[in-house]
Amino acid sequence: MASFDHNVFQRLLGAVPTGTPGFFSARRSTGGWAIRSRTRRSDQSLTTAQEEGWSWSERVAPFGIRDVRVNHHVLGASIDGAATACPASGWGMVVAGCATLRMRSHASASIRSMTLNEGDVWSVPASASAWFHCHQGEQASVVAFVGGREPEAGRDAMPDLSGQPLSHAGFHHSLTAQEAERTCWGSLRVVEADVFCDPDALSAALVEIEPDCRTDLHWHLNTSVWQICLDGEGQLTRLPKGCRQRNATLRPGVMAYVPRGEGYFVRNDGDCPVRLLEIFRSDHYHDLSLPQWLAASSAEDIAAHLCVDVGVVAGLARRENASSGRIVAVPARSGTH
Repeated sequence: MASFDHNVFQRLLGAVPTGTPGFFSARRSTGGWAIRSRTRRSDQSLTTAQEEGWSWSERVAPFGIRDVRVNHHVLGASIDGAATACPASGWGMVVAGCATLRMRSHASASIRSMTLNEGDVWSVPASASAWFHCHQGEQASVVAFVGGREPEAGRDAMPDLSGQPLSHAGFHHSLTAQEAERTCWGSLRVVEADVFCDPDALSAALVEIEPDCRTDLHWHLNTSVWQICLDGEGQLTRLPKGCRQRNATLRPGVMAYVPRGEGYFVRNDGDCPVRLLEIFRSDHYHDLSLPQWLAASSAEDIAAHLCVDVGVVAGLARRENASSGRIVAVPARSGTH
């Protein structure tokens, strides 16, 4: 697994903490979602989380990120208007149902087939061609994320592995089969790039937030976050540097975006769990919560970075303590997210 880029941490906090090897925790370790809509194409850029739900089938340059494309496809001959096949390039997840992933490493290579079920994720190397196909009686809802990793300062370039032969295993992973890491607000399942044979694979997290709970205020310092709401209703609150907080409503099929290094938390406003698929343009997963940040730096330094009064930071800290205090304590290995 790749190590965390401490240069990013140093730019944020002003110093790299020493003697704290467990300061960041790398997470490694089921729910059901219905197929919700027909597929239709749109090339418009998605700029806010509230604009679209599962009706989108392709978003080119969503949120203005030109090297990213996000697709949602509904497959199945038994679904009115749905296709029976779609491309499977990049990284993705089977949101509901099941479909056959077919792939070949080059034009003259034999085609490999594997069945992916609800909750399975895949990552296909750029050197390969791949597509999903639904056989008679099968239907599926799939989300694909096409976009390379974000550059990280101080990280060595990834080796070129495109010429190496592809092995049979390692192109898909059952994310929902992982044991969930319990937190004070719900549960977390993380998959990182090293479970795939794809040298350009991304990391992701399947997040579940219980009713009347919210995640900790936290930051992802190594990458931006792409979020797709799979179930439930809630609110995403972002804290851009030097700006007022921004809120966005989450509901099934809505896509949201949090830039790298921007603080945020998600609150469950409904009566059922909120499930989010979070995709990170990095090969590994790390986060920093407000309590961790307070333990590594002063409230004055944090306030200066966020361009807010010290009292605002103190208020956030009190709110974090109050939020976690009304729920059972988090086990030692559990992440704050």
